[in-house]
Amino acid sequence: MACVQSVIVFTGGLVVSIFRYRNERNLYRITRVTGNVSVLRDGVVNTVSHTELVPGDVVVVEPGMAYADMIVLSGNDIIVDEAALTGESTPIAKVAVDAAEGNAVYTYMSHKRHSISAGTRIVEAQGIMAVVLSTGSHTSKGEMLRDILTYQRHQFKFDAEVKVVVGILALYAIFGFTLTVLLYKDDFAFEWYYGMFVVGTSLPPLLPTVFTVSVGISDDRLARKRIACVNNEDILVAGKVRRVFFDKTGTLTKQGLDFIGASADGKLDTGRAKLSGNLLLGMATCHNLKLSSKGLLVGNNVDHNMFVATGTDLSQSSDGSVSLTLNDGTCVTVLKRFEFDHHRMTQSAIVQRSDGTVCVFVKGSGESIERLCLRNTIPENFYNNLENAAKQGIYQISLAMKELNYDAKSVVTLSRDNVENGLTFVGFINFKNQLREDTPDVLAQLGAGDVISTMVTGDNTLTGINIAREAGLIKEDEEIIFGKSVDSAGIITWVNEDGDVTSLPSVGKIKNRSIALAVTGKVWAALNAESQGNASALAPFIRVFGRCTPLDKVSVIESFVSNGTTCCMVGDGGNDCGALKAAHIGIALSDAEASVVAPFTSLDKSITSVVEVLKEGRCALASALASYKYMIIYGQVESINQIANAYFSVTFHEWCWVFMDGIWMMSMAFALSLAHAETRLSPKRPTSSLLGAHTMFSALGVLVTNFIFTCIALGLLTSQDWYSCRKWDSTDISNITLIGDNYEASVLFIVTGYQYISTAMAFNFGYTHRASWWKNYVFVSLASIYTIVHFLATVWPSKLSCLWRLNCTNENVVPAVTASRIPINNVFNTTVMPLGFRIELIVIMVFNTIAIMSWEYFFVNGVGKKIAARLNKKSDFSNQPAYLLDHQDDVV
Repeated sequence: MACVQSVIVFTGGLVVSIFRYRNERNLYRITRVTGNVSVLRDGVVNTVSHTELVPGDVVVVEPGMAYADMIVLSGNDIIVDEAALTGESTPIAKVAVDAAEGNAVYTYMSHKRHSISAGTRIVEAQGIMAVVLSTGSHTSKGEMLRDILTYQRHQFKFDAEVKVVVGILALYAIFGFTLTVLLYKDDFAFEWYYGMFVVGTSLPPLLPTVFTVSVGISDDRLARKRIACVNNEDILVAGKVRRVFFDKTGTLTKQGLDFIGASADGKLDTGRAKLSGNLLLGMATCHNLKLSSKGLLVGNNVDHNMFVATGTDLSQSSDGSVSLTLNDGTCVTVLKRFEFDHHRMTQSAIVQRSDGTVCVFVKGSGESIERLCLRNTIPENFYNNLENAAKQGIYQISLAMKELNYDAKSVVTLSRDNVENGLTFVGFINFKNQLREDTPDVLAQLGAGDVISTMVTGDNTLTGINIAREAGLIKEDEEIIFGKSVDSAGIITWVNEDGDVTSLPSVGKIKNRSIALAVTGKVWAALNAESQGNASALAPFIRVFGRCTPLDKVSVIESFVSNGTTCCMVGDGGNDCGALKAAHIGIALSDAEASVVAPFTSLDKSITSVVEVLKEGRCALASALASYKYMIIYGQVESINQIANAYFSVTFHEWCWVFMDGIWMMSMAFALSLAHAETRLSPKRPTSSLLGAHTMFSALGVLVTNFIFTCIALGLLTSQDWYSCRKWDSTDISNITLIGDNYEASVLFIVTGYQYISTAMAFNFGYTHRASWWKNYVFVSLASIYTIVHFLATVWPSKLSCLWRLNCTNENVVPAVTASRIPINNVFNTTVMPLGFRIELIVIMVFNTIAIMSWEYFFVNGVGKKIAARLNKKSDFSNQPAYLLDHQDDVV
């Protein structure tokens, strides 16, 4: 028995170690980098290991991995792929730091265009010098890796309840130990030995492994679906996700935007009218596009489509300056660019025309451009145009400009604040964001799975509402109330879909009238400033958060997380990074396998990955709970076995323990975790409670049923006429190899031994989170083989049955585990039972299996599941506010 227990503990530790090693190996692959850097020290360029870099070093930037956070000092011919760090799939052009900002304090967000982050890949670089800002764990990548390496999984209910469970099992173990010692009437040393074995089985040694194995198996399946996972423990958290937040552009909609037209007169025009004048010039110049060494345009997709629509030719000199030839033959030069700023919501470019005059073009959101323009240049129908475009799902950019009284050399010193003011409105540039084909189905599956979908976007809120309607995120029969704006006094203006001012109903009326709310980032901030409690109460009904900055997105996620809602954020990187980290679960749609921007990365950039992650999360959690219950039942069945053995002063032979504690238990427990995820999300999420009504009904019901059938089998044995003269009457337990050849041990092994198999069969039901029981092919195959072998050994005396000393005679005795052939140790030299009794034992095992499977299928997951849900809701949440209801199984 000691050998078997040692093998069990060693195997459990080995399995856990393997899965943890694989996870650590993936982290090592992400974190481990090697390489050399050319660094300028004392006026000489030397090649050193990247580990020798220190802040302040000036390095020569070369194609390949960036080993430190740097800011570009000189040169403009550099293109960087930031997918591994931000999830942004399009390479970004970087330029030297602006001389006009020489006195500015460096921040990454303000100087993003000049910054190179560690962990990004430099695609092209020629003659570039940069200064090192930070190295090692102090870089932006290092901070993310620190978060990963020091990550603590969000706590579940079972994390708190496991201490109570261990306490209960410990008390039961003390009871079992005491009872065993009292029942065995021999030397105390032997009584202690058998008693401690009861203690060991009451606290199953493999219990901690079941969650690790289930998570590891789901991680493998996700990897085969091209979904990379940095922290596989997050898979369990994914099983409890209640609300999913989606970015709009590139996530719910296709990557990029299609240019559909522009208007210079302030009217909404979705046609491709011929572009001319300042509208043409602004579209041709106000962007951050650059040419790669292969002559390809590199930069933002929106800028790319806008530029292509102008028919302009772009050329780039060796010093990085950009010249453009318009479709009418006019040549212009871009003197300076200011990248898009998420706080300003603008982007600008200073341009020199062919006649030498200089002007600046600024583009951005309509609201941002309107604030920067002279009032007399804004068309009367400006806001109507913005609203109509947004309602039609059109992504609209406004363009403005002004003349500058500077020459080409002087503009180098101009700051952004100098040029982005007093503008003249030029026109609208219109794009259409097409919905992904699979978005409606994904949102429908999430809705059917009791998961609420919410949009959080930097785009116009009305555009978000249009996309939400089209995708099914907001249903056709739902009324929409839009928090449009907030004044200086903090008063929020609420309007309906027609734009008419209305009042915000109470939370109860919102729920009863099926109202969906939509707000801007500023309105959300105003709600929190006024009353966080009121904002939290309204938050579950807000389906679209529009005009959100990256910080607004983080604020939204953190609000839900703090209120106990298990959240998932889905984005394509870039300005979603903060929100991806703030949520319990982050899923980045990126093709960078080594991305550290989120725990999960969809390498195919498919929104269906969200459903796959949630399905595997629920499957892993349900499988882990099934294996947990099986391990608990195994321990209790075996401890009852030992107590019964103590009562009869018998025990099992060595091969019995090998199969019960080793082969059957371990193979059944691990095979339970191989169940595949259900094809669609269930309307209810799996429980994470070890002491909840659902788990307790299941475990206790199976345990009591097994105990009853064990008693029936022993009662049937004692009622047999042939048994009355063949009772085991020895009380000498000093030699365990000599006290197993009796009918008491045989009946106990036959009935309770098969309970190891039948209990696992009951817990293998797929229910609603795992696929049907028969689709777990490994488990079904093992259970079938074990059942056939067990029934054959019960009915047919042979060398097979003699392996367990069942129905055995001396002619068929086989060697034991640690000894040679040992003759049958009773006065009859046989353990063969009458055929009729053997068949009765088969009937008992069959009815035992039917009983526990019926209990699991019909009661625990049928009527009992409804009762448990009602009890949980009444006992735990009767006094909770509405926005916390139905979160009883969330992480804590």
